[in-house]
Amino acid sequence: MSKNPKMRAKRLNNPLACRLSEPEQVEIMLKPRLHLDCVLYGESHEALHLASIVGVINVAMALAYLHKDKYSINLYESVQQTLVEIARRGLANDEELRRLQRVFNVADDYIVGQAKADVLRAINLVEYQIRHGEGNSLLPLPPRQD
Repeated sequence: MSKNPKMRAKRLNNPLACRLSEPEQVEIMLKPRLHLDCVLYGESHEALHLASIVGVINVAMALAYLHKDKYSINLYESVQQTLVEIARRGLANDEELRRLQRVFNVADDYIVGQAKADVLRAINLVEYQIRHGEGNSLLPLPPRQD
């Protein structure tokens, strides 16, 4: 049982639904986790590292929207402001960094606890929004290579 029941990831309604395999989880989460460590330990505030972290938060938020999980939506939206401040200032205080790490861990649990089809749908929604959304991106996007 977790210490804070509100911070637990919402799990699948259907326990028989296909989840991400361990190799898929590693492929999706390993680089963002390493990028988060670089930001947390002050080694880097590069746009690529922040974009990687933002990507995880955005996929978790898309999943929360798909499941109409208002608590998670609010949680992920609130940490996005922290990421905006880190992108602007380049530095964050210890409290912001601890919160970023905690919410990233919740997002990680939330993503891997969902059905694979839902995760893929959320990734597609985020990619669609990046390609077709308004020009209010947190970070400059690399040019498309079609």
